Amino acid sequence: MYSTVSGISITASTPDGTSMKFVVSLNGGEWKHYNTSSGAWVSVATQDITAESVMAEGNTKAELEALDSSKLGDFAGATVAWAVGMQMEDTAENSPSIASIQINGQSGSTVTEASVECAPINLSDSGGAVDILSINVNKSEQQKGTVRVVASIQDESGAWGEYKDYEAFVTSPPTAAKAIKFKAILTTPTPGTDVATINSVTISHRTDNVAVFSEGTGVCVTQTHNFVNNIGRAHLMVKHPIVADTEIKAYVSLRKQPSYVYGEVIGTGDGQKHTVKLAHTEGLASHGFALYFDGVAQAASTYSFSPSDGQITYTAPKGEPVTVDYIHGWSKEEWVEMKHDTQYPDKNDNNSVDDQFDYLAGEGDPTGSVGAVKVALTQNTGTVKNAELGIGTGEQQSFKLPHHAKAETIVVSPAEATWKWRDNTDVLLISAPKGEPITVSYSWAARTNYLESIACVFNE
Repeated sequence: MYSTVSGISITASTPDGTSMKFVVSLNGGEWKHYNTSSGAWVSVATQDITAESVMAEGNTKAELEALDSSKLGDFAGATVAWAVGMQMEDTAENSPSIASIQINGQSGSTVTEASVECAPINLSDSGGAVDILSINVNKSEQQKGTVRVVASIQDESGAWGEYKDYEAFVTSPPTAAKAIKFKAILTTPTPGTDVATINSVTISHRTDNVAVFSEGTGVCVTQTHNFVNNIGRAHLMVKHPIVADTEIKAYVSLRKQPSYVYGEVIGTGDGQKHTVKLAHTEGLASHGFALYFDGVAQAASTYSFSPSDGQITYTAPKGEPVTVDYIHGWSKEEWVEMKHDTQYPDKNDNNSVDDQFDYLAGEGDPTGSVGAVKVALTQNTGTVKNAELGIGTGEQQSFKLPHHAKAETIVVSPAEATWKWRDNTDVLLISAPKGEPITVSYSWAARTNYLESIACVFNE
């Protein structure tokens, strides 16, 4: 911590059509902004902050970077938390981003080494130990500044082990732990010149003792719409992320409008049980049926209705008219696959694409004034056997696999090779004897995909 704070430096990008603002909390206190009119730090009105409240009440980058030591006295020796709000207009072509917020100052201490320890992270809700798949450290080191990250794990018995370099827990087979805690040791031999910063530590682990992968097909079916005219064409647009080894298909259902009958008289009550048949029995819907005695709807448990033949069995009080409402001419949805038209990058998101599908009814193809669409996302799976990766050098080498491998199925050859699997990047780190061919076998499953938005245009 600095004994004197001289300024704030923010590295951020706000392309045309975007903006960014900041609020700050010192030592866990209230969120504040700098009031440029009064020249003082004041609490913001919205303490339960949101992106919208930060944009409405926060300071701009320029306002904060204009502050000098006379305006930043409370920052000295304090733990500082930042909240950042970002806004992107529809006209913007690129997103805003922030790389760092740096507080500049001078320390009155001669300490050149400090450690930062996080609270224990539970890895399993079930209480048992689970596999650690990967640990990634994001740090910044400038001049002679260094950052060393160590970790301690809690084993099945609940005992905590000694701190070791975090990479010691990324092993094959995987290290199992109930919980883990990290400590970063930061060293700056020359304070003010050397920089050592720990930005984040990310751990990937199993949620239980069974591997969970995205396998199978997810289906999204839209609401059914009734149109005035008979529909024979449809154009569908689907936005979704780019995910390797996934497939997307679209289907349309078009059918004729059913007929609705209200108040059909089927008899007059005499206190006896009667079975009668509706006037229309073709394509009866199982939903939408109602039975009335003298205009009062009856509970379904007091009568029987068979949509297969239109027969109703009831017992009505003497003298009361018996009427029904129902739907006939109802047909089930029959899905017809739409033709994939084109795919193009989404202009607002480099990680997403827009797929387009078309349907044009030909002779004998379904048409109608009742329509819906269905989109199916398939997560493919497969197996790779003895794929050649390269030749061992005696040093660690990095290989990016073409598929998202299941960690427990990975087999590397030669047998004496050691390896680590980076689950979040699909990278395999292998150390193999010099001159030895390196191969890998594994089973794979695509990552999860999802639909961000769909829009369909129906016409005649």
